[in-house]
Amino acid sequence: MALCLYSSGLAMDGYTVIENTFFNEFLPQSTGDDVKVYLYGLNLCSNPNAADNDLGSLCRVLCISEEDAIKSFEYWEEMGLIQIVSRDPLEIRFLPIRIYSGSAKLRKPEKWTEFNKTIASIISGRDVTPVELNHYYTFVETEHFEPEAIILIASHCVKYKSNTIGYPYILQTIRNFKADGYMTYEAVEAAIVEQEKAGAEIKQVLNALGLKRNADLDERNLYVKWTQKFGFTHGVIMQIAKLQNKRGGFAKLDTVLTKYYEQKLFSMEDIALFSEKQDEMFEIAKEVSKVIGVYYGNYESVVNTYILDWMNKGYEKDALLFVAGYCFKQSLRTLEGMNVVIQKFFKLGLVSLESIKQYIESIIKNDEQIREVLETLGLLRTISSNDRDLYKNWVFNWGFVHEQILLVAKLIKDRSNQTTYLSRVLSDLHEKHIEKDDEIKNYLKNYQGSKPSETSKKPDYLTRELSKEQLSAVLDSLEDIEI
Repeated sequence: MALCLYSSGLAMDGYTVIENTFFNEFLPQSTGDDVKVYLYGLNLCSNPNAADNDLGSLCRVLCISEEDAIKSFEYWEEMGLIQIVSRDPLEIRFLPIRIYSGSAKLRKPEKWTEFNKTIASIISGRDVTPVELNHYYTFVETEHFEPEAIILIASHCVKYKSNTIGYPYILQTIRNFKADGYMTYEAVEAAIVEQEKAGAEIKQVLNALGLKRNADLDERNLYVKWTQKFGFTHGVIMQIAKLQNKRGGFAKLDTVLTKYYEQKLFSMEDIALFSEKQDEMFEIAKEVSKVIGVYYGNYESVVNTYILDWMNKGYEKDALLFVAGYCFKQSLRTLEGMNVVIQKFFKLGLVSLESIKQYIESIIKNDEQIREVLETLGLLRTISSNDRDLYKNWVFNWGFVHEQILLVAKLIKDRSNQTTYLSRVLSDLHEKHIEKDDEIKNYLKNYQGSKPSETSKKPDYLTRELSKEQLSAVLDSLEDIEI
């Protein structure tokens, strides 16, 4: 046992010392999870014998997986800030940054001599640190970038920024090229050529936005995204840019175009139609939310997430309000719950109010037939999902008509476990291909001693105001629909 240890209270109320080099050299280019793992791990060092000084506790506090935590520790070992002493159990030793910075991974200096000289000549307005170079080496060795591609990207960044550009910007640009699958010199060069070709068009967009200057690298990248990834034509971009004149520049234009892209609006005709319908969609969003029992201070997200999609599928206001009412009665009192029902109706081809009502009427009629079977068996109870599944199987899989099911029900109604026994008898009849009424009676005469009397009268269950049971029947019918 150690002679002197921090108390848990002192560790909590004290300080964790972090060298400035960490903030200046490592934090800008590291991911959020990597930074969290490093800082929390450093904090744990102040109380090494604490019960929560283990990998599982760290992961619970930071809400990350053990696999991701280990990857972060491996990253910091690569950076030279820690040493993984043991992996089972995991033991981490934190190292002084000032000693190990930039020299974590032993590399042959001669391999990188020309690369280092070229990078330094490109970024000539500041010093290129070993830590920065270490990141470039990592892209080459672990991400399979060609060194010439890294040099070309650095040169491209300097061209549109300055020769004092910070390396976090260069690293992010490298990541952007990687995300697009450009890691060879030829691929990077081709992508840059495409950006250069669009120079005149980008200039026109700037003018339409009321900006009298040249485009920077970020703006060029945005234009390539709009045209190549989103699929907007230059003409559409220009018309939208004119509408955004002096209203936020490229950043605002990117927000608008991203919104149209997410809503699958690519032509000015679609965009104009969307704008005309926007007021109507907001009104529908409010009414549907009211019926379903939810309230929003701002209905823009409701329109973008649900209403627009539903209306694009062909649903009109009356159908949406009807479905909202159905969902409320079924305790599906969220828009996401209603969305699931809408998607299932759509898969069934049910879009108009009339078609939805006809479908519900057919389900109610089906329940009436099930009710008649249960009453014939002498069962006066609520129809269950199991009853509906059994009846569906008897009719659609085994091919019995309703009258035949009633006939068998009358002949076996005095048995125990009536529905189970009825299903067993129908299964036997199905397997033996007994289909005619006389054949069914002859087959069952050994099981039924006397002819059943018909004492119950079938009530009329079909009403316009749907009961909870009828609504439940509709919900059961939708359960099997995959979306």
